[in-house]
Amino acid sequence: MHDGCATFFKKSSFECEAEVPVEYFVPGVASLDRDNVALLLLLRPKSCLPSAAQTQAAKLCVANTHLLFNPRRGDVKLAQLMKLFAEIDQLTYRPCAAGPQHHNHHPVLICGDMNIEPFSHLYNFIRRGKLTLDGQPMAKLSGQERRWRCSKRLITPGFLGQHAGLTDESQYVTVCQQRLGEMVSPSSDTVVDDVPCEATPLSYTVPVPRANTGDSQEKPVFTQGSGIVSHKFGLDSVYTHFMTDNADKAGRRTKLAREVTTCHTRANCTVDYIFYTPSVSDVNHSENDKPKSPSQTADRGEEQSSTSNSAELLTSNNTSVSQQSNVSDATATCQISDYRLTLIARLQLLSNKEMKEIRQLPNKFISSDHLILAAQFILTSS
Repeated sequence: MHDGCATFFKKSSFECEAEVPVEYFVPGVASLDRDNVALLLLLRPKSCLPSAAQTQAAKLCVANTHLLFNPRRGDVKLAQLMKLFAEIDQLTYRPCAAGPQHHNHHPVLICGDMNIEPFSHLYNFIRRGKLTLDGQPMAKLSGQERRWRCSKRLITPGFLGQHAGLTDESQYVTVCQQRLGEMVSPSSDTVVDDVPCEATPLSYTVPVPRANTGDSQEKPVFTQGSGIVSHKFGLDSVYTHFMTDNADKAGRRTKLAREVTTCHTRANCTVDYIFYTPSVSDVNHSENDKPKSPSQTADRGEEQSSTSNSAELLTSNNTSVSQQSNVSDATATCQISDYRLTLIARLQLLSNKEMKEIRQLPNKFISSDHLILAAQFILTSS
């Protein structure tokens, strides 16, 4: 049985320039053997600008997906995320004057049921853009192992295999080769499709001139089976996954409670998300190419206590947000149009305590086993 997703938009506000259905199933790839799907739209805001100026205006990519549920198959969820990022990269990429190695993408919204918990390995891969595969149990990647019986199967650096056609940077191999033309060459011998990446990890390189000499050196542009997977989108989360609960005698809320998006017989947790790119040039030209600061590599407990991005709740229903991006303001390596998505409001979720009082979903008041997530953004050119 095939999965399904739907995305709706106002025709009075946007024109749809591209619609990309994504099927995660890839024959012969063990970690992409499920029928989950995604749907990508590339939307152009309508405006009164002249048509020539509109071609330079920001376009917004909205990605809607449903990842595999099985808590034991973190390898499948990771592979599906990497393929999703590869599709988004292919759809939103714009050439940059500094060359094809510099990423310049339209802003992105990613929504859906990810079937992962906050601050898990896969959540941190989405937010931080990097994950080291060092033999973790597959069942621990999604953070759901506390509630479901675990498998001891381990994930390996070459878990995807080369037949998947994905780089460790969550891009399509063919897309990278096309962008770089004939300059790309593998640093090892040609590998047959069905050979696992861990047996022969590849690093694809391009010749780069040495300073003040006529010689050139080989510079890696993408890898397969290296044991480190990444993406370039620098995503923030609309929700912080914790909220204040319980008021003291002065009426001040003092205790943190978990936000939840689903509640049924075996789970009362967050599995649904809205992620977004806060700034194009900061994310794709500097943040992901430099070492992370100590604050950016905080452990799970520190990230929970900070509740992500310093979001401040102002109302109890339609929650306005004052949010500071975690992306640096370093200068971009080339001149590009910097389009920014600014989060201005979100619909507040219920806490795990409140959900326990309501009891499991669905019920006579809520027809789904998931709560609604909603957010409001401003798309600007800074």
